[in-house]
Amino acid sequence: MDKKIIQKIGIIGDGLTGNLVAIALFRLGYPVEIVGQKDFKPNPSVASISISNDSFKFLQKLKLKSLEKISNPINTIKLYENHKDYLNPDSIFYNKTNKLPLSFIVLKDKLFDELSREIKNLDIKKVYTPKKYALTINTVNHNIKNKHLNWDYEEDAFTFIIKHEKILNNCSRQFFLNVGPLAFLPISQNYTSLVWSLSKNSQMRKIVNSKISLEKYLNNNFSIYKNIKVNSKIENFPLKFNFLTCGIEPRKINIGDVTHRIHPIAGQGWNMTVRDIKQLYDVYHDKKKYGYDLGDFSLLEEYEKKTKINNFIFASSIDLIRRIFKLNNNQISNFRKKGFRKLDKFPDLKNEIIKFADQGLSF
Repeated sequence: MDKKIIQKIGIIGDGLTGNLVAIALFRLGYPVEIVGQKDFKPNPSVASISISNDSFKFLQKLKLKSLEKISNPINTIKLYENHKDYLNPDSIFYNKTNKLPLSFIVLKDKLFDELSREIKNLDIKKVYTPKKYALTINTVNHNIKNKHLNWDYEEDAFTFIIKHEKILNNCSRQFFLNVGPLAFLPISQNYTSLVWSLSKNSQMRKIVNSKISLEKYLNNNFSIYKNIKVNSKIENFPLKFNFLTCGIEPRKINIGDVTHRIHPIAGQGWNMTVRDIKQLYDVYHDKKKYGYDLGDFSLLEEYEKKTKINNFIFASSIDLIRRIFKLNNNQISNFRKKGFRKLDKFPDLKNEIIKFADQGLSF
């Protein structure tokens, strides 16, 4: 082995993914350091993150002390096909068997602060110049030579926070409207995060870009939330599909958004990343006692084998869902509505859908 290579894991990037990888591997007892930017602090964001119950349990395993305080449990998910009548959902999902939350909603900034505090508490070293590590874990778009599958959805996701009168706010609502899917993601009894995907040429963009018009539209159409006020800036970002065909290179693992970026229609982007980190954690946990070189390619291949196919099928499934719901005519809409309503007659299928959203694929 090259003597210049130090037996340490270098994690490139000090955002959400980089910090979580560092905490996970540090908990296993591996020497890690983060290669970050000096005085880095991400731009303030109003975006929220949906964390599946399975991902949440993994974060709890990593002993994130304030995780429960900053997260809002979601016990029910209601789906609406091309209408706004909140009393008449076309399908309802809840974990009837285990009576556990389906997911948790947390503001991105609060999660970043929680991970950053843990990095400081664990005294994980941060440097600003990379070294020649036994293993490099890349979480940023940096010198990736492998091929990508990618396409543009020709849409933007608009996200913002509304304030409203107090309600029992543990139900996520997804409205599949003709103009684009609109998700209500509760973050407290008085506050809800909204994510609205709109095409580049949608006339609704004029409404979303004006707080006054947006408040009027929401109050007129979603009466479950009383006295709605837009309580944040309105952020937007382009929606694209991206999938890295191979996530490993000699002594290097690419992980996070750089390997897969999917449509937010099902709120699964962050869960895919957490599942990847969990797989990495499991591989290095199982092999630690054997004294492997940290960058041994067989370890990288085992990680790739456990994640690549599952991630591709999962990402493709989300892409298919978006394409199906982008088809806008009354006949197709009625077909989707009937499909939603018939799900109640097949509880086993519903449970499999819940499991798929919670844990991804496993085979």
